[in-house]
Amino acid sequence: MKAVVFRGVGQVSVESVEDPKILQPGDALIRVTTAAICGSDLHLYHGRIPGVLPGMIMGHEYVGIVEEVGSAVSAVRKGDRVVGAFHVACGHCRACRSGYFNQCSQGGVLGYGMAFGDLAGTQSEYARIPFADWTLRRVPDELTDEQALFSGDILSTAYGAVRNAGLRPGETAAVIGCGPVGLMAVMSALACGASRVFAVDLVKSRTDAAARFGAIPVPSGEVNPVARINEGTDGEGVDVVIEAVGSIQTLTLAFQLVRGGGRISAVGIASEEQFPFPLAQTLVKDITFRIGVANVHRDIDTTLALVRAGRIDPTAVITHRVPLHDAPEAYRLFDRKEAGKVVLRLA
Repeated sequence: MKAVVFRGVGQVSVESVEDPKILQPGDALIRVTTAAICGSDLHLYHGRIPGVLPGMIMGHEYVGIVEEVGSAVSAVRKGDRVVGAFHVACGHCRACRSGYFNQCSQGGVLGYGMAFGDLAGTQSEYARIPFADWTLRRVPDELTDEQALFSGDILSTAYGAVRNAGLRPGETAAVIGCGPVGLMAVMSALACGASRVFAVDLVKSRTDAAARFGAIPVPSGEVNPVARINEGTDGEGVDVVIEAVGSIQTLTLAFQLVRGGGRISAVGIASEEQFPFPLAQTLVKDITFRIGVANVHRDIDTTLALVRAGRIDPTAVITHRVPLHDAPEAYRLFDRKEAGKVVLRLA
């Protein structure tokens, strides 16, 4: 089969590789029909994730058709059109039983290297999905591949960040970072009843995009985001901040934007080992800070329902649709911020 393969820092290629096989009774094999390049794939592309070796198949956002299932799989069957979480979870360990599927003792991330389970990715014509009963969901007939695709990752990441922040109807929010996850956080916050959402990004075209979804644009390359949001909130700051970048600078900004008694939910993928936590400020302002990778298994059914009901349109973030063989150029465009969200078409 053809697949997008990591070949070194800043290098991916489309190559012929061995077809996947059923290895465990809980596995499913799918024929991938639609995939995508995720912002977190760029961490691999830049060599920031340990254990990513040349020859690894990239990617973890996918929709496909079930081709074969293992003997223990009962939730999906051959011919089903499915979307799946970017991380796999067994569904039975203590963490999974408690609803923390992202902490599964047997879990891993598709296409993310040795440190994350050594699982092949899904930017490929076929893919093996472990723990298929828990990781896959049937796509409702009325949804297109593109409408369902992002419930397996960035839409559920964004919605989960809003949920983790405990956003209540009528509250104000700020989203830091208006890439695809940030834009979906804007949509999710509004769908959850936020009265106003401020969208912060250095790149004005991104805040302009957020404005089209109903946010108040705060292009931080042109205006002081703290002053702008204080001006719009009578000097109090916002109730909720969603941090969707993962840098020390944006995390620091989150603490500057949140009001006393407010909440910060950070989902940007950070590569730094440490962050100088503003302990005294957090104590005095009674701020709740939460950080973690997305718990997609927890939220995927809700986001599919929101899309199905027309409350959120995830396809609005797509800027490029390309065939699989154009993936290397698509990575370059995405890395240079000349593309927003790139979808790879395989069918």
